[in-house]
Amino acid sequence: MKIRSFHYLLGEGVKNIWSHRLMSVASAGVLMACMLMIGIMWAISLNITNAVDMIEDQSVVLAFFEDDMSREAAQATTEKIAVMDNIKSCVFVSREEGLQRQKDSMGEEYAALFDWVESENPLPDSCQITLEDLDNFDQTILAIRSVDGVETVRQQRDLVNKLSALRSMINIIGVCVIALLLIISLVIVSNTIKITMYTRRLEINIMKAVGATDGFIRTPFVIEGMLLGVIAGIGSTGILYLLYKLAETSFARNFGTVAGFVPFTSFALPLLLSFVIIGGFIGSLGSVISIGKYLRHEGSEFNAIT
Repeated sequence: MKIRSFHYLLGEGVKNIWSHRLMSVASAGVLMACMLMIGIMWAISLNITNAVDMIEDQSVVLAFFEDDMSREAAQATTEKIAVMDNIKSCVFVSREEGLQRQKDSMGEEYAALFDWVESENPLPDSCQITLEDLDNFDQTILAIRSVDGVETVRQQRDLVNKLSALRSMINIIGVCVIALLLIISLVIVSNTIKITMYTRRLEINIMKAVGATDGFIRTPFVIEGMLLGVIAGIGSTGILYLLYKLAETSFARNFGTVAGFVPFTSFALPLLLSFVIIGGFIGSLGSVISIGKYLRHEGSEFNAIT
């Protein structure tokens, strides 16, 4: 395609948006609303996933060593466990520290109950383990139990199952909602382009009668749909930023902190690029579908008249 022809077709696409600005605004607005809902779902999913990750970091496994194991051997075993697969961190906990943790967890009211055991601490040395991937929880626990010197392993399997199920449910719901909204967006853009074609049907038929190719006729509508999608993508990102900041402010006012909130800047660029790409793709695809059906099935009204 020649540069002059491309400039002409690009200008026609922009002209179509301006000539039918009310429909364009309505189409871009509805498309923006769909992408805004996608963005809200994305943000919610990111924050829930981040919260689950934080809970996972606190969901540790405790491996207790044999009572007759020396301090040096226990520390060496801790280092051995730390280099195993799926181990995020492994910290040695002495029996004295373990007893102090138990004492702190009971609170000052019950602290006196531990006075009689301070001289003869019954707790063994242990190590505190955090896993990288909870999906491989069972295999990792079996590997830890098989290490020489490890007597017992304390773990929270029920909590792990709930976290894994929650993460899977979030992913499934997110994919389904996003897919549904993309289909709705495609239908909206297709109908908008179809209305634009209807108002210009005589012009299209005249162009076909004088020998214009389908690609030449189709391109301005594709450009129109793509531009509407890009505009909607940029606009929805800006609105989502304002809503996200409003949610952060409301959360901080009610809970006094925004800990756990994923910073908007951490996913703003991927979100913007995704919206622009999705918007441009949905817009152009909707245009191709609409104009393609017209060019294939409607025929030329101008030829019918003649």
